[in-house]
Amino acid sequence: MAEVEQLSEELTTLKRVVQTSLHRGQLAKGVHEVCKAIESKQAKFVVLADDCTEDTYKKLVIALAKQFQIPVWKVEKGALLGEWIGISKFLTKTKKIKSRKCSSVAVKDFAIEVSENEKQFVEDKIKAL
Repeated sequence: MAEVEQLSEELTTLKRVVQTSLHRGQLAKGVHEVCKAIESKQAKFVVLADDCTEDTYKKLVIALAKQFQIPVWKVEKGALLGEWIGISKFLTKTKKIKSRKCSSVAVKDFAIEVSENEKQFVEDKIKAL
């Protein structure tokens, strides 16, 4: 039970960091933008979906991140990332019309809305990766 709560807390914090970074223009999404952010060393960390069907895509992002020493945080589903960055379509807040996946995003910087506790939590988590 404690593991589920911890996992939920991790995802909630990660979601908040990703969404606030998106609204502040500090998020790279898609393979081209993510690779560009990694190569220019602008990315603090990368979030990669485990259910990405393109193995070459995953290998490229992981290899680049490893080369430039940028941590990769894995989430289970790309549909979850798609919801976080707003590419899924909703009829109401709870009824989804179309689910679209996003395979990776790179957080370039923390938005000012992110609290110090959340920032510290994410930094501790990416150090452990």
